[in-house]
Amino acid sequence: MRNIHSILFIICLCLFTLHSARDVAEASEDWPLDKITLRTATPDLSGLNHKPAGIHGRVMAQGDQLIFEDGTPIRFWGANLQAYAIYFTEPRNIKAHAKRLAQLGFNLVRIHHHDSDWVQPNIFGENAKTTTQLNPAWLNKLDQWITALKDEGIYIWLDLHVGRRFTASDGVENFEELAGGQDKADAVGFNFVSPSIERLMKEFQTAFLSHKNKYTGLSYSEEPAVIAVQITNENDLTHHFGNILLPDKGVPRHSETYMALANAFAKEQGFDAERTWRAWEFGPSKIFLNDLEHKFFDRMAQSVRDTGFDGLISTTSLWGEMSIAGLPSQMRGGIIDTHSYGWEGEIDFDPRQRAGLLDWLAIAQVDGLPLSVSEWNIGTTLAEDRFVAPVRVAAMAAFQGWDAMMVYGYSQQGLNGHVFPENWSIASDPGMIWMMPAAAILYRAGHIRQAEQTYALCPDASDFFGRSIAPDTSIGIRTIIEQSRLVTCMPETPALPWLTATNLTGKSYQDLDPDRSYLKSGSGVVEADTGEFFRAFEKGQFVVNAENSQIVAGRFHGEPVKTSNVEFNVDNPMAAIAVQSLDQSALTQARRILISISGRAISVHPEDENFRIEPITGILRIQARPDLELISRDGRVGDVSAAHTVKDGVHEIDLGKVKGSRWLYLE
Repeated sequence: MRNIHSILFIICLCLFTLHSARDVAEASEDWPLDKITLRTATPDLSGLNHKPAGIHGRVMAQGDQLIFEDGTPIRFWGANLQAYAIYFTEPRNIKAHAKRLAQLGFNLVRIHHHDSDWVQPNIFGENAKTTTQLNPAWLNKLDQWITALKDEGIYIWLDLHVGRRFTASDGVENFEELAGGQDKADAVGFNFVSPSIERLMKEFQTAFLSHKNKYTGLSYSEEPAVIAVQITNENDLTHHFGNILLPDKGVPRHSETYMALANAFAKEQGFDAERTWRAWEFGPSKIFLNDLEHKFFDRMAQSVRDTGFDGLISTTSLWGEMSIAGLPSQMRGGIIDTHSYGWEGEIDFDPRQRAGLLDWLAIAQVDGLPLSVSEWNIGTTLAEDRFVAPVRVAAMAAFQGWDAMMVYGYSQQGLNGHVFPENWSIASDPGMIWMMPAAAILYRAGHIRQAEQTYALCPDASDFFGRSIAPDTSIGIRTIIEQSRLVTCMPETPALPWLTATNLTGKSYQDLDPDRSYLKSGSGVVEADTGEFFRAFEKGQFVVNAENSQIVAGRFHGEPVKTSNVEFNVDNPMAAIAVQSLDQSALTQARRILISISGRAISVHPEDENFRIEPITGILRIQARPDLELISRDGRVGDVSAAHTVKDGVHEIDLGKVKGSRWLYLE
């Protein structure tokens, strides 16, 4: 029945989306054209970064938090830099974009798709005949990025394997059955049972991390600005790739190895051999697959350590609607990583009915370990409400106590001018960029407190491995995470002696029942237990009401939305407006206040950098110091004082008169 309801929901959503897109396209014909470029003025949040990155020593885990060697606590607001952006950005623009990233509030960049075959050239060169040699010219490009980012106080996350495809010249055993008649072969899944693929991956790790950056004089393994490495991206057997090793998949030599390992594990543990190899089923197979993954990751992590790297190691990610049964093998690295992509209308969904972007992230928070989110975004192409996501993700990350957040991505294209509109290159997307500084402030400046209550998801081993416990199957997960903190426990599992069971003794937790709703029947609002934010999903509104950040994002209905010190009167059907203190004082006492304004931005054409930008109109009323003046630092806008009046300690700002400026200051 759940599948039928899901199909009907998706059909209705698609029809609604098509209708909405047509209506928006017609309305946007009168919206002014604008674009985001490197020359577009932004707020300057670079003061949040210490420079250069690495001056406090290595980043390490202390329980479920990240700290520097000198004891300084840290959390990371980051972005991916991927593919052609790495290799085709000119040196002067590398420095300029590193500076811009810092100004926007970022202090972490993940290097991604540097080895992917669809990127030409990549780290191996252009259409290389072998992937066993690193190309010096393209390594030099990466050196330039790392150096420029480090200088701006931005730390680095390095992936070691993303989209590398092996060639016939690489020396992969049984290459022909992996390649299927092609001249290249993927490694994902097969790496867990192929000694030759493992050897090649180790050789890459060693060469890559031992490479000395000629601009810093340090190898990547020595570089304190490199906080983490990930062994392999989105690569698991427990959910996605276990089935490719089965006897009916046309890879007989790899299947023979897989079946021998499964049978040996079943015999050793006293499991039913038939159930142990059946990768698609829950039960003994999930225990065996975790053990197989763990042994591989254990060997790979030791290879990383042998290079001298003593930072964080992520094995892979919880991604693509995986259940918690995919988490145990990630324990080897010391930090858990996860990915999630939402959809248009994320602001509207009822958590009693379906899962959203944030639910899939929350289940990866293992008690006692830090959590990174190396990919998040809205998956719907340039969704009209995408501007809500940055502040919502930032608020939830701070509330849950997550440690490193990375949007996917800053850019996938060369950053020398024209950037095509796409989800994966927010550098030129007004819908996302306008809310990124507000999100960075929420998360990095501590404007949102961690939850007051923590719920622990602690099934025993029979349930943990025996059934799918995930947001799409658990109303308990979906209805708790916007109200209180959630952590996942590791179960006592005799068959996995390397897995440390979670010990909650002495800790204050509530047990989470995955099958119970924690939202009152009939409620249209889900609210944080700190009282600092809520999502009114029946209205499609996300509201932050903290002492120094007050934000409304989502749908407006022709009526004012009031927080403690701000009244938002917005004429548009949807928008996002953030009013935030920049000096850590409460809004009513702050000497500097940033106002961020975002809304609908419609791409004109896939090969045109211009967007149709919906003008935002309405009135803001802000209780603040009466001596503050309204200022815009956008050189195109000029004087905005005509939009501003002050009476009885209330600043009234006419949004229709700010001449299109999306970042304003009261100071």
